[in-house]
Amino acid sequence: MNEAELTYGLINYSDLIEPGLTFKGREVNLAGKRCDLFFVDKDGKDLYVEVKKHVDPNGGGQLMFYSGLVSDSSARFMLVAFSIMDMLFMGCTEPVMNIEIKEEDIYYRFFSSKIKEGAQKIISETSRS
Repeated sequence: MNEAELTYGLINYSDLIEPGLTFKGREVNLAGKRCDLFFVDKDGKDLYVEVKKHVDPNGGGQLMFYSGLVSDSSARFMLVAFSIMDMLFMGCTEPVMNIEIKEEDIYYRFFSSKIKEGAQKIISETSRS
């Protein structure tokens, strides 16, 4: 799975990041820079998400830079990846957070929803006969 597929998966299964998110946009302009995803959390706070396949110190610096471009002091910033370098965020506190996602979680959600769609189609067709 590549970064684009991870991004698509997070848009469709945002609860993998945290429950209660509402998707608002992708490639959001922050003073000429682009943050991958933009959500509003269950408390109404903006959440900016940078998506990476694997995170090294450059990815962490990019997210911290973004946090300086947003004037809303209640906004949150999150780095989501398949793997994040150990101790990268040691000493960092809110609003910068990180989360690792397992590829199989996204595959499971995608395929289980497709199976449910297929089952509903079969049930619908059977009930019409």
